[in-house]
Amino acid sequence: MKSTDRSKAPKAHPITRINFIYPEVETLKNGVNLYCIRQTNDRTVRIDFTFNAGSLNDAKVLAEIAGELLLSGDATQTSDVIEESIDQLGGYTEVKVNTEKATLTVFGLVEHILSITKIVVDAIQNVNFDSKELKQTIQERRKELKIRLQKVKTLAQRTFVSHILKETPYGELIHLDDFDKVKKEDLIDFHQRNYLNGLQQINIVGALEDKEIKDIKNLALRFNKKDTVIPNYSYTHTPTILHLEKDKALQTAIRIGRMLFNKKHTDYKKFIVLNTLLGGYFGSRLMTSIREEKGYTYGIGSGVVQLSETGYFYIASEVAKEFKDATLNAIKAEIEKLQTTLVDNEELELVKNYLIGQILEQSDGAQAMMDRFNSVNYFGLTLNYYDDLIRTINQINPEEIKALAQRYLKWEDMTIVTVG
Repeated sequence: MKSTDRSKAPKAHPITRINFIYPEVETLKNGVNLYCIRQTNDRTVRIDFTFNAGSLNDAKVLAEIAGELLLSGDATQTSDVIEESIDQLGGYTEVKVNTEKATLTVFGLVEHILSITKIVVDAIQNVNFDSKELKQTIQERRKELKIRLQKVKTLAQRTFVSHILKETPYGELIHLDDFDKVKKEDLIDFHQRNYLNGLQQINIVGALEDKEIKDIKNLALRFNKKDTVIPNYSYTHTPTILHLEKDKALQTAIRIGRMLFNKKHTDYKKFIVLNTLLGGYFGSRLMTSIREEKGYTYGIGSGVVQLSETGYFYIASEVAKEFKDATLNAIKAEIEKLQTTLVDNEELELVKNYLIGQILEQSDGAQAMMDRFNSVNYFGLTLNYYDDLIRTINQINPEEIKALAQRYLKWEDMTIVTVG
C-alpha cells in the first residue's frame, strides 16, 4: 500500500456547485403548490403553511395581531388548551409575519406530525379572536413598542425605512395609537380574506409516507388559495440627511443606505461580494476600521434587504455620541477606498472563501435546502441560482469590485439617518 506523504498539503479543489435535493412539486385541487423533501436522516418533520396575510393587505398592526392570535382559541378551547395539546405530542409552532406574507410552521416527529397539524389547522380555521385575549395582546404589544421607541436604534431604523420606502406599505410604521384602532370584527374579516381564503403554498420536510402526505394535502384543501398581488409602487427615493435629537441618549444610532435591488438583478451576485468586503462579516473593512482600529463601536455591518420587487442597501451601527461625525467620515472613507483602490487578491480570496463557506453551511441538510429553494422560488428563480452565485464569486476580480463600488455606493446617493 502506498503511504501518504503528510509533509504535503492535500490538493485544494474549488467548490463549483451544490448537489441540491430538489423538492417534489404538486399542485393541489385548490391551486396551492405543495413542495416536499422526504430525503432526511431523522424523525423530525417541518411543515410550512404560507398565507397571503402580510400587511400589504391591510393596516400593519392588524396583520401582526392576526398572526399572533392565529392559535388563540375558539368557542370550545383556549390558547392554553391548544398549546398543551401540541406540547403533549412533542410539537411546537412558529408564526412569522412580514409585509408580503405570513408563514405558520409546524414542527414534530413523524409519528405525531399528522395529529399536531390537524390541531393547528382546526385552530386556524375556527379561531374566534377571544375579546379578553385580544385586549391582553394589544396591551402587551403596545407596551413593548413604547419601550422600544425609547431606544435610538429603533428610532433610527424606523426613520430610515420610512424614508427609503415612503409612499409604499413597506415604509408604513406602527404607532402607539394604532393599537387603539384594532377591532375584533376587523380581525375576523382579515382572517377570512387572508387566511381561510389566502393559502399560497405548503412546504413539507420529513420522511413521510405517501398516505401521510395525502392526509396533509386533505387538510390543506380546507383552505382556498389567493396569491399576493403587489401593486407597481414607485421605489425611488430622494437622498436625505436626517438627525433626530434624543435627550439623555448616551449613543447615536446610524443608518446609511439607498434603494438598490433584489436577487433578480444582474448585479446582485457580484454586489454580495462587495457588501461582504465592506461590512458583511466580522472581518469586514467597516469592522476592522471602526471597531478594531478606532474603537468607536462594538459592532457595525452592512447588508441588502430584499423585497418582492426591489431591495435596499444599508449600513447600521450605534456609537458613542461624541463619535458620530468621526464615524460617518470613517464610513465614507472606507467606501471611497473601495471606489479608488483595487482590493488585493489575498483579501478578496478570503472573502470568497467565507462566502462560499456560508452558502455551503446554509445548504446543509434537508430543512436548509428547503429554505434555499424558497429563497429563490419566491423570486421565480431555480436552484441553479446558487451554482451561478458560486461561479460569480469565484470569478469576480478587483476591477469589477471597484466598478460596482463606483456605481452603487456613491455617497451622494445615500440617505443618512442619525438618532441620539
